[in-house]
Amino acid sequence: MVSLLRIFVAKLQGLFSKRQADCDFDDEVRTHLRLLTERFIRQGMSAGEAASAARRQFGNTSLLQDRNREMRTLLLLETLWRDVRYGARQLRKSPGFTLTAVLTLALGIGANTAIFSVIDGVLLKSLPYPEPERIVRIFVSSAAYPKFPLNPFDFQDFRSRNKSFDSFAAFTREDVQLSGSGEAERLAAFRITSGYFRVLGLKPEIGSEFDEKAEIPGNGLQVILSDRLWRTRFGAAPDILGRKITLNAQLFTVVGVMPPGTAHPGNEFHSLPYGDSVDIWWAFSFAGDPSQRGSHYMEGIGRLRKGVQPKLAQGEMNALMVQLAREHPADAGWQVLVIPLYREIVGSSQRMLLVLLGAVGMVLLIACANVANLMMARATTRKREIAVRLALGASRSRLIRQLLTESLLIAFLGGGLGTAMAVGGIKALVSLLPADFPRAHDIHVSAPVFAFTILVSVATGILFGLAPALQASRTDPRQGMHEGARTSTGGGRQRRLRNALVVSEVGLACVLLIGAGLMLRSFLNLLHLDPGFRQEHVLTATLLLPRAEYKTSVAIGRFYDDLVTHVSSLPGVQSAGAETALPWTGYDGNADFSIEGKTPQPHETFHARFHTATPDYFRALGIPLVRGRFFTKADNQDAPNVLIINQAMAERYWPHEDALGKRITFSSTPKDKDWLTVVGVTGNVKDRPSSAGAEPAFWWPHLQRSTPDMSLVVRADFNSEMLADAIRQEVKRLDPALAVSGVRLMNQIVEGSVATPRFAFVLMGLFAALAVLLAAIGTYGVISYSVSQRVPEFGLRIALGAQRNDVLHMVLFQATKLALAGTALGLIFALTLAQVLRGLIYQVSPVDPLTFTAVGLTIIAMAMLAGYIPAQRATRTDPAIAMRAE
Repeated sequence: MVSLLRIFVAKLQGLFSKRQADCDFDDEVRTHLRLLTERFIRQGMSAGEAASAARRQFGNTSLLQDRNREMRTLLLLETLWRDVRYGARQLRKSPGFTLTAVLTLALGIGANTAIFSVIDGVLLKSLPYPEPERIVRIFVSSAAYPKFPLNPFDFQDFRSRNKSFDSFAAFTREDVQLSGSGEAERLAAFRITSGYFRVLGLKPEIGSEFDEKAEIPGNGLQVILSDRLWRTRFGAAPDILGRKITLNAQLFTVVGVMPPGTAHPGNEFHSLPYGDSVDIWWAFSFAGDPSQRGSHYMEGIGRLRKGVQPKLAQGEMNALMVQLAREHPADAGWQVLVIPLYREIVGSSQRMLLVLLGAVGMVLLIACANVANLMMARATTRKREIAVRLALGASRSRLIRQLLTESLLIAFLGGGLGTAMAVGGIKALVSLLPADFPRAHDIHVSAPVFAFTILVSVATGILFGLAPALQASRTDPRQGMHEGARTSTGGGRQRRLRNALVVSEVGLACVLLIGAGLMLRSFLNLLHLDPGFRQEHVLTATLLLPRAEYKTSVAIGRFYDDLVTHVSSLPGVQSAGAETALPWTGYDGNADFSIEGKTPQPHETFHARFHTATPDYFRALGIPLVRGRFFTKADNQDAPNVLIINQAMAERYWPHEDALGKRITFSSTPKDKDWLTVVGVTGNVKDRPSSAGAEPAFWWPHLQRSTPDMSLVVRADFNSEMLADAIRQEVKRLDPALAVSGVRLMNQIVEGSVATPRFAFVLMGLFAALAVLLAAIGTYGVISYSVSQRVPEFGLRIALGAQRNDVLHMVLFQATKLALAGTALGLIFALTLAQVLRGLIYQVSPVDPLTFTAVGLTIIAMAMLAGYIPAQRATRTDPAIAMRAE
């Protein structure tokens, strides 16, 4: 026990003695046990007895080890606390340096935190379904249609024959009109098969899901309400189950209510992205001839069996498609795509977000390089202090630890301020997001985001603090104690390191500026492209005529004729028309057809987008007529069938002929009445602004092929928004039970179509501007510091006859060298990463020479401007004062 007390006392002394703290406790214990064992052996004990007796006399070694560990921990914490307090005092002594460093890091860390919040919400956070990795989307593909919906009867065969899925369902968007009590309202609706919610792993909060009996024609008048609709329209009535509600002028039975926040998986072809925006779900009925496999409008979704991978399921589904092609010739040439739901939802945004994360990462690296330069300059002014500490016995590792502590303090202050900036920045960021951006409601500062910020702060503190700390620890105490140490240049190694940091900053800024330049050119191309129509002063609105009330094509055609006539007579209206699918608003229907006198090549089909339009639709939207004529009211059911095509269709199918008078048919055994004659050719309208070109398309006259769901297009002499109420009144006058929805300007549709590239450009531009500013500050700091250290040299040069312009050119040449080196590095790096931007830019080469040249010249001009102020200061050096100081 005496030995135990001696060691215990020694360890207590070690809390206050560095020499004792460095002792190895385990070695002491082993040495003392060995001496005791040897003494007992000399007293006549055997080796085993002596070892046991030594352990008994020495005491509980495990207890001693635990106490020693605790004391070491206390010593470490005490030393760390001293380092923190000392570092805080040093930072308080240099408020200008501290504020500059903290703000610089806050900008970099805040930008990273904001972008990571978006990535966490969109890419990293799990989808709100049980085992979402097992949920997949199912499409079909062919040479003409790379990604296409399913045929409903193909879906039925897939569901009954597959062995890869636990559950398999399909859905399509088919909006409905709610009426009967209060104002008529158009609801965003999905028409779903049984098992749809089972695939998602969800259950109604009240009631139950549809079963397969609801799919039988005549049994499908059942609906499930969203929680939002149940509360807002039905007052959260507890007796909602079994209630009859009027949809599309028919009575439907409510069989369920979904929980709040039910997120649907997105609708690829009908402009309803992932999220909580479906109002109502109603049962799909499989009506029609099961042998007809030409119509595709259902989207498949399935939950894989455990252990089944998407590729395996896709192989099985393609084997089933081969079987179906033998049974139904219309299925020949189709293949099945099985895509994980997560990839389907976030796929379009993933590349853009990762590019933005890389951009803010570069901003943070530039900020770190700036602060590292500041730290090295500050370490030079602290050489005397560092030399004194080394002379008094401080070890190199102890000095590095102290300086890294100061760096980490700056990093944590920057991280805290950056997080506060990010909280406000995320709100602004979300407001900039396109309306259809996936999972925007999941974006916020969460626990993973805070963990990311802490990790970035620690890594940043080490990154910008390590090099200055290592440089400072190499200080020669004798040189550091010299009177001139405070203004020493720090040697060639330190100068080269500072220059290398500035070159890196300039190179990274060059890369970001090139990326922003390419996106700017892409965005300008989108803004200045010819859309094929004139969007100014055009108001649009959508209507849905219930089939139960408008049972015939004649009734539908008469309603839209009357509506267009009444709206056209409103004051200020130039022209009005209606069409089934407005440009840039979503999926257009596709149809295969035969061309009179032409036979398709093997594996080729004649196909085109199809629409239905009233006679004045083209004039109202400003789509030009190239040849022939527009529709007239004479193109009705009693007249020969006609159609208008676009230039893309004329050039593809009649490339060296006049398309007017040509005929197509949709019948496999056409009679004379089945042929449709081309009477007009219009200009092209792209499906999307970023589409490579316009797809072949044609229009039917609405009186020959009427459809109940159409969009009204009204061109006015003035601000067309003022017509919205008048249009609603005209609709009510014709049918008080109809709802008018989707009232918006064509300008708003066009702006929404370029929202994603605008978002990417704005953020990349902000990051590039911040990077250039930081690089300019870094260049200014290095040149300014170099000038301050070379004051005696400049004074001597001027005293010996050098002209002040010579000094100016010397300093500017130093800045230009750094800029040229950084620009060369940045251009090489940008060429390497150019292909990353290929999917984000439009009609611009990723290695666009104009952008690369403009950015290079901009960076060099920036560096020369940053070096001009210190250069001017150098020319004002007084030789007498400089020589006296030296």
